[in-house]
Amino acid sequence: MELKLTKQQYWHLLRATYMADWMANAICDADMEEDDDIKNIRNYIFSFAKEMGYGDFVDYAEDLKQYFASIDMDDEPSTRALIERYDEHNLWENLPSWLGERDFFRKYTKKERQAMSQKERFMKLMECEEKWEEEFEKHGVERLEIKKEIKN
Repeated sequence: MELKLTKQQYWHLLRATYMADWMANAICDADMEEDDDIKNIRNYIFSFAKEMGYGDFVDYAEDLKQYFASIDMDDEPSTRALIERYDEHNLWENLPSWLGERDFFRKYTKKERQAMSQKERFMKLMECEEKWEEEFEKHGVERLEIKKEIKN
């Protein structure tokens, strides 16, 4: 298969590849495996950057025989804006669920949870999540604070 791209199409493919690699592998630390298939695609797509006129956005590590996004790609405004938009959406989608679940387990004992039907458990969990959704909708993070531990 041969794929022919214009310079502009390659730019968008370069950015898309960077974002896919960023999403799959940027969070990986020592105990997480990176997605090798995405790394291999990144390496392949990035290998054409200089030829296509986008060499400033890619660095090559000779010792690793790998291409990586340069600082220019990390700071590229249109790409950075998409990543930030995704992060913000993801935060507001998940934060009420995380806090609601935490509150549900604080509010109901194991015995109380076991006595609930599946539907009742779901409804009570949703109530806990909805409180956070309403809080964030009205106040954002303005009223969030870390409580000091009270020593007895």
